[in-house]
Amino acid sequence: MSLNSENTLNAARRKKILVTNDDGIDGEGMKVLVESLKSVCDVYVLAPDSNRSAVSSKITLGKRLAFQKHGESTYSCSGTPADCVICAFTSPLFGFKFDAVVSGINAGPNMGTDVIYSGTCAAARQAVIMGVPGIAVSLESEFFDYANHGFNFKPLADFTAKNLDELISLCSGDVFVSLNATSADTYKEAAFASGCVRDYGDKVSIEGSDNASFFGICNTSKISVSGESDSDYNIARSGKIAVSLVYAEPVLKKPGKGVDFKF
Repeated sequence: MSLNSENTLNAARRKKILVTNDDGIDGEGMKVLVESLKSVCDVYVLAPDSNRSAVSSKITLGKRLAFQKHGESTYSCSGTPADCVICAFTSPLFGFKFDAVVSGINAGPNMGTDVIYSGTCAAARQAVIMGVPGIAVSLESEFFDYANHGFNFKPLADFTAKNLDELISLCSGDVFVSLNATSADTYKEAAFASGCVRDYGDKVSIEGSDNASFFGICNTSKISVSGESDSDYNIARSGKIAVSLVYAEPVLKKPGKGVDFKF
């Protein structure tokens, strides 16, 4: 085989990966992730045009979506992370089938209960629903807060790139992979994790309730966390990378007994 033929074959074997996030097109975590992934695959970006944190799996119906090109194979969208996946898969924007979606790296963890609300996880979930492996990647600050500092994205980005094939193999058709870690200079171990339970202490305050129209704002107090020793929270806090397998479709519980419904 000639060198040119081998190079052509290697190029053909490179996976086509869609990268998105919920922190927006300017998210630092996504920029670092893209650079790491470029060493092992062909990367295409479609991300929200600004922060869309905690939008869960919201999709935009009946409204126009605005797109903007930011460079080679890089676009932003006025919609949500789930919108970005749907548009990348079903519009002529890219025009081919992706091998996987990698969402992140989120500036903040997406552990246990967070998965319900996370736009980062929603993009990976949407990919799996549409038949493509999905991987969500999230990083907790070294200071254990959501402040925009204390994030060293590169070690987790490099782990994702080095283990891309292994992570894709874990998406068995009904689950997406969620990675969580606490910011560090290096990681020496990854472990499969269960999900923790997070109570956000949400409280809504009301302003101007003496008027016909008034306002409310939801504030989160200190988050409390519970879970098993193998929870994503405990594994990430121990300095390891937590690897969780999350069902993309709702898992319904079978009733343990019959019920005589009234009609």
